[in-house]
Amino acid sequence: MMMALKEEIMATMMALSTRIEELEGELALCRAVVGKRVLNAVLSNEDVPKPKEFVGTRSTYDISCGG
Repeated sequence: MMMALKEEIMATMMALSTRIEELEGELALCRAVVGKRVLNAVLSNEDVPKPKEFVGTRSTYDISCGG
């Protein structure tokens, strides 16, 4: 009985160890994908064109105060 219990525990531990290794591999892949997306987002912000400088006059009459 005691030997069977030990064998069952060992089998469970081996299965869990294998699953942990699989999940660690998936986690590394997810981190790489997320890191690449963040890097692409940072780089794409540099490609946004700058607004043209305003040339002209402004009046407070033209500005709406949220009303």
